Amino acid sequence: HVLNELIQTERVYVRELYTVLLGYRAEMDNPEMFDLMPPLLRNKKDILFGNMAEIYEFHNDIFLSSLENCAHAPERVGPCFLERKDDFQMYAKYCQNKPRSETIWRKYSECAFFQECQRKLKHRLRLDSYLLKPVQRITKYQLLLKELLKYSKDCEGSALLKKALDAMLDLLKSVNDSMHQIAINGYIGNLNELGKMIMQGGFSVWIGHKKCATKMKDLARFKPMQRHLFLYEKAIVFCKRRVESGEGSDRYPSYSFKHCWKMDEVGITEYVKGDNRKFEIWYGEKEEVYIVQASNVDVKMTWLKEIRNILLKQQELLTVKKRKQQDQLTERDKFQISLQQNDEKQQGAFVSTEETELEHTNTVVEVCEAIASVQAEANTVWTEASQSAEISEEPAEWSSNYFYPTYDENEEENRPLMRPVSEMALLY
Repeated sequence: HVLNELIQTERVYVRELYTVLLGYRAEMDNPEMFDLMPPLLRNKKDILFGNMAEIYEFHNDIFLSSLENCAHAPERVGPCFLERKDDFQMYAKYCQNKPRSETIWRKYSECAFFQECQRKLKHRLRLDSYLLKPVQRITKYQLLLKELLKYSKDCEGSALLKKALDAMLDLLKSVNDSMHQIAINGYIGNLNELGKMIMQGGFSVWIGHKKCATKMKDLARFKPMQRHLFLYEKAIVFCKRRVESGEGSDRYPSYSFKHCWKMDEVGITEYVKGDNRKFEIWYGEKEEVYIVQASNVDVKMTWLKEIRNILLKQQELLTVKKRKQQDQLTERDKFQISLQQNDEKQQGAFVSTEETELEHTNTVVEVCEAIASVQAEANTVWTEASQSAEISEEPAEWSSNYFYPTYDENEEENRPLMRPVSEMALLY
């Protein structure tokens, strides 16, 4: 029954896309309809319909027939989705364009052109309802796959069906995240250069200081800032959600960029006294420490897990890079030593074996002076090395210098820390 619904609704979906493209989009190029169309609307076709034509071609030419081949072989449904999961990324482009499309529709929805197209098609619903179909369809797939999986447990193909469900859920998350990313205003540069977006969400944020004696009871008197955080592979971006009025503003958020921290300079404190929803994010050697409060503990732990994963990956990359550099230096040193030994052999071949007694004495004196110089230098190096060793036994300055306003001084040694990746070590 579920498989039949999947196939039947796919057929209806393809037919609806075709009707809209033929009955509305193509009509915008029909000279006979120009008189009914506002002049400024004529060049807005690509914005109004986005990449709907691309979506239609994929479903009509490829995906529908693939699903129909699964009608008597439910075990093929999983592979059918998995083999084409990259094609579904075209929905991200459609969804990202949706706010612009709705702006055009709200401006021209009452014009005679759209009314005439609707009359010819004998549609009960207006165009905006059909423009929403691709968004509804990409959401519907995961619901149908869940139902299909419920009745297919321990059956052939159930494992691949589960992977297909996960792939469609990941797609929805990716599309949703991309909708938030395009709403960021004021960032100078290309956000895509920050790597894949891992998570995004809203938080209450306070600014603490590592040296001032701020207590949590004092901090509580200050109203927190509302910030939307975007966690990427290479950076974490802080934004402020803009409050906008007007139709559609509640569905499509807008953000003002505040600042961006590179992940290789970020450190975290996982537990903050007084509220288990809070954690700290701090950057390099800066004075400011951001105290972040999630909506609940589960959200906090999910964010901490993803941040730890990023820091650990960077730690591994830096370790590999350092090892390669060390290997290159070792090979270079070996080569230089070999060259030096060859030079000494060549020079020795030209030294006369006959020396006067005075020359011999001078040579001995020079050697003794050289030995004394080397010993003095060695003593100096040993002293510096000893001092360096003594210093290294002390706690790292980056941790002991940071003031954490939510902890008593005698608690600081026991709380878990994540050391900046640039220090080549992680502490928990």
